[in-house]
Amino acid sequence: MIATEQFPRGEQWYCVRTKPKKERMAASNLASQFGLDVFCPQIRFRRKTARGPVWFQEAMFPGYIFVRFDLYEMKRAVSYAPGVMNIPVFNGRIVPIPDSVVESLQKDLNEESVVDAGVPLEVGEETTILEGSMRGLTVKVVKVMPAEDRVSVLLEMLGTLVEAEFPTDALEHRIKHRLASEE
Repeated sequence: MIATEQFPRGEQWYCVRTKPKKERMAASNLASQFGLDVFCPQIRFRRKTARGPVWFQEAMFPGYIFVRFDLYEMKRAVSYAPGVMNIPVFNGRIVPIPDSVVESLQKDLNEESVVDAGVPLEVGEETTILEGSMRGLTVKVVKVMPAEDRVSVLLEMLGTLVEAEFPTDALEHRIKHRLASEE
């Protein structure tokens, strides 16, 4: 049990544990019910499914969100908000997160707090082969075939440039942070 006199006063960022797959719901509840600053970063990625490649968006830190509040005044309200499991305790203390850490994360994300993972390859881009006997080889993209989920690349073999096709998941995709200024 944590004594309330140990709680620091003043607003600070804290990590809040949510119920599984309820990060957005908990963030929405805390923001709308109590007017708190909530940061719930998301990651957007493409995954193959039975109906073809589909874009998914999930929490960047599954089961956790960041909330700025006065622990002394709001601990109970935050702990029992819909979608929240608890506020993690380390060595018997609820530890605040430095503003600089949250600001750094926010700076790298767009207005919706979303980062794209595995942005599609583009013509002219250099990439690396991830599997097979040519793993580790650097190649240049010359043609993108999104309907077939394949990419044509130029690679050097025995001093000659050769064009070859690879599935897109066999090549390294860059991770691109979509900043609000780019949109």
